[in-house]
Amino acid sequence: MRFNFTWYFLSFKGRISRQEFCLGYFLMVALVLLLNRPLEELMLYSLGPTGRPWYRNDLDVALTLPMFVFALVLAWPTWVIFVKRFHDLNHSGWWLLLWPAPALLARLTNIDRWNLIYWAGLIALCAIPGSRAANRFGDDPRAPARGGPR
Repeated sequence: MRFNFTWYFLSFKGRISRQEFCLGYFLMVALVLLLNRPLEELMLYSLGPTGRPWYRNDLDVALTLPMFVFALVLAWPTWVIFVKRFHDLNHSGWWLLLWPAPALLARLTNIDRWNLIYWAGLIALCAIPGSRAANRFGDDPRAPARGGPR
């Protein structure tokens, strides 16, 4: 089986299995965890004031910038693997637009445990098997390969 990086992280077409979804999602989380600290250090070094102490706003920018960069860089690949996982469940990728709704409702109603809803949804995507056989979004990702890349 050949891995096609551009298809996996950049194209909304097709389906991925539970295992492929979990591996892709946790790979991106691992990248953020591994690279966040070095990028913060780089920002503190490169944006550091010369000849004066840090101001609070300068420090906030230097520490927030790495997470902003990660959000910009990883937003598309994250959406792609979520959409493909929805496709494996035979649902449209547009359902991803409802993903932030529980967090928004919890914020509006002052419920502090909104992240439990997010984690429950993530666990469900990792646990619920996709539809067997081909569906309107493509072939079953667990089916034996028929020779070519996806």
